Amino acid sequence: MKTDTIRAIGRDPSFPALSDREIRCLQLVAEGMRSDEAANVLALSDDEVNQALIGAQEKLEASNLMHAVSLAMLIGVIDHTDSHQPK
Repeated sequence: MKTDTIRAIGRDPSFPALSDREIRCLQLVAEGMRSDEAANVLALSDDEVNQALIGAQEKLEASNLMHAVSLAMLIGVIDHTDSHQPK
């Protein structure tokens, strides 16, 4: 079932632009990484990753991190394909 993005988040989402760091952190969380694992991949501290994730959550007005990841997928900011799924 395909999600109707316009119905899900409104016709004109007014979310502030996410930073590159916020997008990279959300993408890695979406792929199943914990914040400490994302920090290792991105060569950042745990605090830097956590601040980026909090910033993204606030900008997206999400109630929690998974909500932020879902919204980022819906608006097309992060990729939602699963590399572990058979093609």
